[in-house]
Amino acid sequence: MKKKKLALLLSLMCLAAGSITASAETKGFMFLVNKGLCNVGAWTAIKGTSEQKAYITPTTIAGQGRIWVEVYDENGREPYTTATGIEPSEVNVTKSVNYYKTGKAGKTYRILACDSEEEITSNGFQVAGEWTP
Repeated sequence: MKKKKLALLLSLMCLAAGSITASAETKGFMFLVNKGLCNVGAWTAIKGTSEQKAYITPTTIAGQGRIWVEVYDENGREPYTTATGIEPSEVNVTKSVNYYKTGKAGKTYRILACDSEEEITSNGFQVAGEWTP
C-alpha cells in the first residue's frame, strides 16, 4: 500500500514539474532622449522563452513627439527587433515587437531608445516603463 502511495505521489510530482513553464524576465526602464540623439542606458533583461516577440509598456511619458525603441544584444551593438514608436498618448499601451534575428532564451538583451527620425518636438522626451525581451 505504501509503495502505491509513493508511486502515485512521485507520478504527481513529475506531472507537476513537467507543467512548469519558464517565464520571461520583465524589467523596468527609464529613458531621457534629447532631440536627434539616443539613450542606450543600461536596461538589460534575460529572455526567458523562445517566443520571437518582445513587449514594451511605457507607464509614464513626458515630452512631445515620438521616440523609437528596439531590442539590441547585451552590448547594444546589434539590433534584434524592429523598432516601435512611443508617443505621449500611449501610456500603459503594451507594444509587441518582432525579432528579426532569432532571440534565444537565457540570453541577455538591452533596450535602446532614439530620436532617430528627429520627431521629438519638445526639449526632451522622458519615458519609463517595463519591458520583456
